[in-house]
Order: sequence, then C-alpha cells, then structure tokens
Amino acid sequence: MSDTVSIKYIGARPEYTDGVYGTRITWAQGESKMVPADKALAMLKHVDVYAPGEAGAPTPKLPADKDPEDNVQDLRDSIASMSKEAVLTYAQTHFNMKLDKRQSVEKLRTEATRLVDQFGAQ
Repeated sequence: MSDTVSIKYIGARPEYTDGVYGTRITWAQGESKMVPADKALAMLKHVDVYAPGEAGAPTPKLPADKDPEDNVQDLRDSIASMSKEAVLTYAQTHFNMKLDKRQSVEKLRTEATRLVDQFGAQ
C-alpha cells in the first residue's frame, strides 16, 4: 500500500480544513489531495464528506508540528465556546470525570479548563 491516498472533498462547505483527523489539509469543494493512508481510510468512512480522489492529486504541504502549548490553548478556546452538554461529555470522555450538571455552564467550562491545565490536552 502506498504512503498516501488521493481523497476528494465532497462536503457542503465551499472550503474545508480538516481538523478531525489532524491533517490540517484545506480543500476546495470537489478538490482532490493526497492524504496519509491511515487518515484516508478513516476519512472514507464519511461518504457524505469524502470520496476517493483523482489520480495525480497534489500532495499538500502539511503544517509543521505545533508547540504542545498551542494545542492546550486551542483546547481552552474550544471549551470556552462549548455548550453545557458538550462540556459534560468532553470531561467524561477525555478525563473520565463526571461534572455536576447542576452547575452553570460557566462553572463547568472553568472546571473543564482546569482539567486540561492539570492533565494536558487529551
């Protein structure tokens, strides 16, 4: 198997940057790009967003690895905009912590941010 596979973005947005699989590749709708094979297999499970691409697609320049502290800050920023249910789910999924859902969303966000600061981005 090759190291990369051609993937075509067929989703609804006119332009899309992959954040789910960590490639940070940006596609225009209908555009094909070469993607690492392990990521491509996972992407192709989402038939409403990705399809097998065309041969000879360009290989995008992947961004340099970010400083781990940048990942933590990105996570803090994400938590700051999460809904109450999203914060509860995030804490349970990533830290195996059940937060008190009777608390306000602001307090839950603070607690989730504290978990990220204590244990790091997960």
